[in-house]
Amino acid sequence: MLLIVNSLGALITLYSVGYMANDTGYTRYYTLIFLFIGSMSWLVLTRDLVQLYIFWEMVGVCSALLIAFWWEKPEARRAGLKAFTVTRIGDIGLLLAIALAVWRLNTTDISQLITALSSNQDLSILFCTLLFVAAIGKSAQFPLFVWLPDAMEGPTSVSALIHAATMVKAGVYLIARFYPVIQLTPEVQHTISTIALITIFISALAALGAFDIKKVLAYSTINHLALMFLALGTGSLTAAIFHLFSHSLFKALLFLTAGIIIHETGTRSLDEVSGLWASGLKIFGIAFFVGALSLAGIPPLSGFITKEMVLESMEHLFPEETVNLLSFIICLLSSLYIFRLFFRLFVGHSTRHLHENIDTMVVAVSVLILLTLMATVLIYPISSIIGLNIGELKVNIYALTGTFLGLLIAYLVWCTNKLAMLRVFLKPLGRIADQAFYIDRLYTFIAKKALNILSELSTSLQTGNPSVNTLWLISLLLILLIFILGVM
Repeated sequence: MLLIVNSLGALITLYSVGYMANDTGYTRYYTLIFLFIGSMSWLVLTRDLVQLYIFWEMVGVCSALLIAFWWEKPEARRAGLKAFTVTRIGDIGLLLAIALAVWRLNTTDISQLITALSSNQDLSILFCTLLFVAAIGKSAQFPLFVWLPDAMEGPTSVSALIHAATMVKAGVYLIARFYPVIQLTPEVQHTISTIALITIFISALAALGAFDIKKVLAYSTINHLALMFLALGTGSLTAAIFHLFSHSLFKALLFLTAGIIIHETGTRSLDEVSGLWASGLKIFGIAFFVGALSLAGIPPLSGFITKEMVLESMEHLFPEETVNLLSFIICLLSSLYIFRLFFRLFVGHSTRHLHENIDTMVVAVSVLILLTLMATVLIYPISSIIGLNIGELKVNIYALTGTFLGLLIAYLVWCTNKLAMLRVFLKPLGRIADQAFYIDRLYTFIAKKALNILSELSTSLQTGNPSVNTLWLISLLLILLIFILGVM
C-alpha cells in the first residue's frame, strides 16, 4: 500500500507541474498535496489505532481542502464542506472503536488488539461493525457515497490522488488491516457483502446515466471500491488487495487523461465533447482506451485477473447459479458504462483541432500506460514478495460474456446508432444519477427535521417551567453518574 501511495503520488505530483502551472494557488496546492500524501503514508505505517485515527482525520481534512481548492467557486466550497461533513459521520465509528478498545481491552496497539479480539466474539462483532461504519464513510459506500461525485469540483490531479492512492482507499485498507478479526465474525462479513452488492449496482447505474466526465469516473471508483469490500466480505483478502493494486493504476491513468481532455476542451460535459481522436488527441485516446480495457476486465490486463479473483470469492457466500448471474450483470454494467464514456469522447467527427504538447502531463500519462499494461506481469512477483498466494486463475465464462456484451452494446449504441433507443432510457437514469438516487434529498430532509426538533427543544428549555427543566437536568446527571460508576 505504501508503494502505491508514494509511487502514484510522485507521478501525480509530476503531472501537476504542467496541470497547475498557471494557477495562482500553486504554493498552497503543493503544500496540501505533500501533506495529503504524507498523512496517507503515516496512516499505512502506524501500529497504533490512535495514531491511525489522527492521520485518518488529516487525510480527510486535506481532501476537503483540496476539493474546495478553487474556493472562489460556490460549487467547490459546497463540495469540500460536503466531503468533510459526510465523512465525519463515518469517522464517529472509528472514534467509538478506539473508545471501546481503551475501555474493554486497555490498549490501542493494533497487533495486541487483533490478538485480544480474536478470543472475544461479542466484542469483535461490535468493534468490527464500528470499523466498517468508518470505512463506509471514507470509501464512499452506500449510504454515505454522496460526497464523492460532488468532490469532482477540485483539480483533476486531486481527483486522481483521492481515487487512486489516498482518501477512498483508506477505508478498504482499514478493513484489510483488521481482517484477521473480521474473518472470525461472519455477521460482519455478511453485512460488508450486502452493503457492497447494493453499492455495486447503484454506482454502476449512476455511472451509466451520468453526463459529467469526472462523475462517471467517480461512480466507477465507488463501483470498484465496492468490489474490494465484496472480496473482503466473502473471505478473500488476496482478491481485495490485488484489485486495489490494479484499480489504482488504471484509475490514475483514466483520471489524468480526463484531466488533459478537460484542460484542452474547457468542459466536463459529455454533451459538449466528442470526436477527440479526430481532433488530434491520439496519445490520450490510447491512454484512455488502455484504462477502459483494464477497468472493464478485458483479458489479459490486470483488471481482468483481479476482477475474476473477486468474482470467484463470491462462491464462499452464494450458490453457483447466483454467482454466475451476479458476475454477468456486474461485468456487463461496468463494461457498458466505461465504453459508453470512451466512445462518446473519442469517436465521431469534430471541428476542434487540438494539439498534444509534450510536457510533464504527457510523461506521467505515458508511464501509467506502461504500468497498466505491465501490471499483469507484476501481480505474481508481488504476490510472492508479500506472501499472498493467488493460486490458479478460474475464469468465469458468464463474467467474460457480460464484459464483451457490454462492449458490443456500447459500440452499437454510441458508434453505429443501431440501438439508439437505449439512449432514451438513459436520460431519466441520468437525472436520477445527478441527484445521487435522491439520497442527498433524504439527508437534507432529515437534517432539517432534526434541526427543527432541536430548535423547538431549545426554545422550550429557555421558556418552559423552571422546575421541570431542573428536574430534567438532575435526571440527566444521575444517569451519567450511574453510567460512570458502572464502568468503574
